[in-house]
Amino acid sequence: MELVEGEYEFTCDECKGDGSVQVLQGILDEATDQPDFRWDKCDDCHGDGTVCVDEQVAAEKIEYGQTPIRTPAAS
Repeated sequence: MELVEGEYEFTCDECKGDGSVQVLQGILDEATDQPDFRWDKCDDCHGDGTVCVDEQVAAEKIEYGQTPIRTPAAS
């Protein structure tokens, strides 16, 4: 699939657009003997919830069923 040259914006795959991800802090919470999770800013989108990619990566994402939020033609 040939796309227009430029940046395409997609919802972040890692955080699903939330901007934050749950990460394991340490191994176990000693008080409950359960994993100790905390929320942290998503490294993939830097907390924005979206990622911008070039047309080559966009073509791959579109091929796998993702729809861009913004395209160069819509800018």
